[in-house]
Amino acid sequence: MVAAPVSRYTVSMSNESSSPETKSPEPLREIWRGTFTKMRAEHTAPVSYFLRDGFYDPARRVDELPMNALLGRTLELRFEGLIQCVYCGRKSKKSFNQGFCYPCFRARAEADICIVKPELCHHGDPGDPCRDEEFAQTTCFRPHVLYASLTSGVKVGITRQPNVPSRWIDQGAAAAIPLAVLPNRREVGLLEHRLAGQFQDKTHWMTMLKKKHPDGDLDGGVATLLGLMEELQVEGVLPEAERRRYEFDYPVETWPLKVKSFNLDKARVVGGCLHGIKGQYLIFDTGVINVRKYTGYVVSVHAS
Repeated sequence: MVAAPVSRYTVSMSNESSSPETKSPEPLREIWRGTFTKMRAEHTAPVSYFLRDGFYDPARRVDELPMNALLGRTLELRFEGLIQCVYCGRKSKKSFNQGFCYPCFRARAEADICIVKPELCHHGDPGDPCRDEEFAQTTCFRPHVLYASLTSGVKVGITRQPNVPSRWIDQGAAAAIPLAVLPNRREVGLLEHRLAGQFQDKTHWMTMLKKKHPDGDLDGGVATLLGLMEELQVEGVLPEAERRRYEFDYPVETWPLKVKSFNLDKARVVGGCLHGIKGQYLIFDTGVINVRKYTGYVVSVHAS
């Protein structure tokens, strides 16, 4: 990773502190400044998190910030009032669909409706052609996994094969089991749409953040899903030996009794004592924030 030029992100590393006589709190110092994007996670025990710079030019991104080492410390996230598209760098008054400026939101294949609802894929429709054929072939027309996970409850979902197991970590799953592999996003999306009638396909984030072990019978849900897929004569169901159960332990020291979400559009400075990280959420003693939600926001991190 190449460090950013000082002209873009300037990091103050001052170690000055108040004298013992004043007994004032130790001042916070800036330890990182960059453009928010989805945190990188490694499947370790517990999960290891890294704050990444989402600046559109990879050569000018700042280094990642390891987050696990900051647990128990006082942090402030300071929104600098600047939002930049992570795809083209254009300044924007708001972030559309997590990181796009409005022109990219309207034009780029990554922002099309079928990314959120793959059952609505319109590839091959002459009246509404795919926005980017190369993107379709390299991203959508690749093997996708249908899975069951335990987040706020038992959930059915889909992801590309390279996203196993990071997709489950991003959603804060306690456990997950891959069930089938289909050849492309449209086919697996149509299957998920049929199965989701009996299972949730969304995570209730407040419930997910309150518990280390959410309620739900994942093995029972898997058995039900396998039965439904047998009735539908789904091809691509994984043999039992390949339906590996993944377990995830998150770096959380204290679970919140109540969940209050920070909003950087209303309060540009948020933070507190960092109690934990789960999914894409930083959990403070004063509230939580979904880092991915603020993709494109230029933020500085200050720590005690």
